[in-house]
Amino acid sequence: MVPQAQQKSERIRVLFVEDEWFIRFDVAEQLRGAGFEVIEARTADDAMDYISSGERIDALITDIRMPGTLDGLELAGKVRVMQPMLLILVASGSTELESAASRVGRFISKPYDPRQIAMLIAEMLGPAL
Repeated sequence: MVPQAQQKSERIRVLFVEDEWFIRFDVAEQLRGAGFEVIEARTADDAMDYISSGERIDALITDIRMPGTLDGLELAGKVRVMQPMLLILVASGSTELESAASRVGRFISKPYDPRQIAMLIAEMLGPAL
């Protein structure tokens, strides 16, 4: 079960960063179906632009390896400094990156399991709702 609303009747806003279009589309749609508002970004650079614009996000899910000047680890590290309490999930198909990812967020392995991600977000943000 995923909380549908925060105290102000706003859905949980998730910024999902994934360069593979089909994966991004599929996971984002499944998260929307679970009740989340999902903002999609193709690169960490695009995600940083969105975050820097001042838009609210409640959670960040980012792949590690992607094109651009920033990778997902760098993005997560910068966001961690900007918003120390933000829920950050860092994904990779390479388990050797788990240690580095765990320093800036919670590691999740690929392929993505959108149901697991939705439950994890609800579990971690639940008390704040």
